[in-house]
Amino acid sequence: MGLYISRWWEFLAGQPRESNTEGGILPAIFGTALMVLLMTVAVVPLGVVTAVYLNEYAREGTFTNAVRLALANLAGVPSIVFGAFGLAFFVYTLGGSIDRLFFADVLPTPTFGTGGILWASLTLALLTLPVVVVATEEGLQAVPQAVRDGARALGATRWQTLRRVVLPYATPGILTGAILAVARGAGEVAPLMLTGVVKLAPSMPFDGIPPFLHLDRKFMHLGFYIYDVGFQSPNVEAGKPMVYAAVLVLLVLVVVLNLAAITLRNRLRRKLRGSAV
Repeated sequence: MGLYISRWWEFLAGQPRESNTEGGILPAIFGTALMVLLMTVAVVPLGVVTAVYLNEYAREGTFTNAVRLALANLAGVPSIVFGAFGLAFFVYTLGGSIDRLFFADVLPTPTFGTGGILWASLTLALLTLPVVVVATEEGLQAVPQAVRDGARALGATRWQTLRRVVLPYATPGILTGAILAVARGAGEVAPLMLTGVVKLAPSMPFDGIPPFLHLDRKFMHLGFYIYDVGFQSPNVEAGKPMVYAAVLVLLVLVVVLNLAAITLRNRLRRKLRGSAV
């Protein structure tokens, strides 16, 4: 039993060796977690603001219908298309412009004009944006109109009603959408192959060297690790145990995120029901 635990600890906390067929997956776990965190920081505010505008401020018309149609279409676009867009817009266009403005002294060696964890996170933020917008809109639409009218009757402005009444009621839906977006983003691989993921990263995006968080660095990811060891390794048979173990780790991560979404939603619903009584 002790040997079994020690091998699992080496696998979870160790560095990869022998073309990823030996050693551990700590850089891949860390890269996956950091990328998901950056993606969440980007997509949740944008998704919530978009949903609030569509549901609370925008008038129903051509523009609103066009935005909703665009979001519906985004939800059906293959993930590799998001990767191609991220490569063209974020890496080459935006990253190249940043290099010319702020890192001209090191050109032609790119800093932000090549794949990195920042561009990969923003690409996945676009991919998961429809999930957050739809979940937030459903949460906003679930708020009773009587609650809104009551707040306005007491003298609250539209913004005060939204901030102090509507958004707290809609929080379960917002959090559910956010964590479901995280669960989906954690398992995506195709867009990352074009925007910054690598087989072996020489250094992690976060370390003890100022500024500590290096958004321009490439990173390892659990999903790409599984693809690489399972299909691209020179010794596929030797890497099979690593693939199965990495798949288990990724599945556990996604299941935990989904369970967290359900738990948060139910807890907040009970809290809101208790405050309404």
